[in-house]
Amino acid sequence: MERAEKQAAVEALHEKLGVIAAVFAVNYRGLKVEEATEFRNKIRETGGSYRVVKNTLTKRALEGTNLASLEPHLEGMTGLAFTETDPVALAKAIHDFAKGVPAIVFKGGILDDQEVDEAQFEALAALPSREVLYAQLLSVLEAPIRNLLGVLSAPARDLVLVLKAKAEKAETETGDG
Repeated sequence: MERAEKQAAVEALHEKLGVIAAVFAVNYRGLKVEEATEFRNKIRETGGSYRVVKNTLTKRALEGTNLASLEPHLEGMTGLAFTETDPVALAKAIHDFAKGVPAIVFKGGILDDQEVDEAQFEALAALPSREVLYAQLLSVLEAPIRNLLGVLSAPARDLVLVLKAKAEKAETETGDG
């Protein structure tokens, strides 16, 4: 790679890293080509991207960003998975893929300008998906309305039951006499 190409790659990566919500560094030593392709596809399905770049170029690209704490993790074979939208889905995809392919090992990450260690990464991957969280939030928001409707309809329902019982009682009294 020529100097101009390296500079262009650094600038492109710097620009990309400036707008992300999360980036995770992984070791991919021993990853087969088919597995690498599958890994990229899994990350792409979450709306994320995966790149393997030279550590020295990545370190230069990190300069001037809030991601400088990622630099110590840029040793050995390093791939970067990043997303602009859904860090939970990305973490879940990496974590799930790494279960079946031990060549993928989490090294470190940055989420909202905060460093993420392995325990935090595991916790992030264990969170429910965005759709599930939306459904849970919707359920919590509609519960008070549902309860209010139940309370407001109770007097009318009780009146109907009393009138029905009174009518049945009147029928049985006239039928017996």
